[in-house]
Amino acid sequence: MRVRLLLVVVLIFMTSRVSAADQPPPATEKPKAKAAKPKAPAKPKAPAKPKVVVEEVAIPWPPELTGAVRGTITFSSPELLTVPDGVREAAKASGAAPFEVAKKPPTVELALHDNLGPDASKRRLWSSWGDIALASDGRVYCAIGDHGDDVGGDARCFIYCWDPRSKQLKQVVDMNQVVPPKAGRPSWSKVHAKIDEGRDGMIYFSCTLNDGNRAKLPSHGFDDELPGGQIYQYDPETGKTVVFASLPPRRCTATSIIDRERNIWWCNLEAGEGDALWGFDLTKKKEIFRAPDGSMGFNRAFALLRDGSILFNGPDRLLKLNIASREIEPTQTTWGEAPGMRCASIESSDGDLYGVTHKTTQLFRYSTQRDELKLLGPVYLSGGYTTVMALSPDEKYLYYLPGAHGKASASGTPILRYEPATGKQTVLAFLAPYCEKEFGYVPGGTYGMKLSANGRTIYVNFNGHMVEGRRPERLKTPGFGCTAFAAIHLVEDEICAVAD
Repeated sequence: MRVRLLLVVVLIFMTSRVSAADQPPPATEKPKAKAAKPKAPAKPKAPAKPKVVVEEVAIPWPPELTGAVRGTITFSSPELLTVPDGVREAAKASGAAPFEVAKKPPTVELALHDNLGPDASKRRLWSSWGDIALASDGRVYCAIGDHGDDVGGDARCFIYCWDPRSKQLKQVVDMNQVVPPKAGRPSWSKVHAKIDEGRDGMIYFSCTLNDGNRAKLPSHGFDDELPGGQIYQYDPETGKTVVFASLPPRRCTATSIIDRERNIWWCNLEAGEGDALWGFDLTKKKEIFRAPDGSMGFNRAFALLRDGSILFNGPDRLLKLNIASREIEPTQTTWGEAPGMRCASIESSDGDLYGVTHKTTQLFRYSTQRDELKLLGPVYLSGGYTTVMALSPDEKYLYYLPGAHGKASASGTPILRYEPATGKQTVLAFLAPYCEKEFGYVPGGTYGMKLSANGRTIYVNFNGHMVEGRRPERLKTPGFGCTAFAAIHLVEDEICAVAD
């Protein structure tokens, strides 16, 4: 009995040990943390500063020029012949083209393009990009635009007329009146192609977008009324502008020229599967030629020959459209490091063309009879982007303005004359320093220039800017934001070609 009782006690004891071993060990008791020190009362936060929103205030634009009569200032000064210090230094560079300075300064008439619409100082970039037209009655037509929200339908583009008799610049076309803005449809922001007078005395031009190559994008909502680029016709007698014809749908152009003798309007078609030359008969109002897309290379210039043929930059050489056969013929001429010509004069009586190469900015002479290209040296100093050139009536001189894309003022905004027979360059005036000092305006470069029929006046459509303190924040881009038209009258001793 005692033995049995002892066994029971032992079993109970052992069972209790096993059960205790199977249980997880008791959690270790953490030592009690010391009582935290009471926090100092938080400092009250300073009230948030109110966000200051500075609203851009529109100012009258363009500003008035001191001494202007009906918007035009007239000036002449020996200071126009002062060589800027920076030009003197640049002239010392190896390979820089030497130049002379005229003996007497020209007389200049200059007017700013006005009537730009509401809040003009808040627009994106007032600028001019195309060549101008000298009409048979002596009046000159030019264009500007605001480079605005073209795809959003909020852009502005205007045509102006300079009357040499009244010496006044007037706006004659508002493109938003010709093609009214419409939701979802683009509006024109500039004229990049050439303005021309047709055989009928009408003025023809074509508008474009900030980038004409984007015309093919679905985001640009062209429609039946505005299928793409168009040819517009302005009637100087009535002052009315109409849609004369449409380019192929969703194509625009930045390059054009009229053959008045044959009444054909030529242009380069952008926004396709490459660039292409296109011809339109203004009399019959129909397409007469369309080159394959991609057949044109650098597309910013081509030349009209006396027989009506067209010379243009091909992908790897100069090409010629033979107007008689309507066939594109390759020439033997290539441009070396340049992609092609950027501007060209009319063809001279002996079959020569003069112009400037793109990027390498070399003067050249091209013989249409011998298919021969000769480079004549830098266009000015060590070179300068040059987009227009005029041959004098007696074919002895060339006129041009280097520094087209807003940079002319860096070299004084010079007016150049070149004599092919001698290779001599003459600066007829440095416009920028004097205009900046006297009027607070800096002419910055040009894409449009013509010589009067008698060779006595150079007409220029300028990009430019007002001096610091006279231009709004949005129009701070140097060389742009304030456009001007100038008539530069050569004095008798400096008249290089007169055809009475």
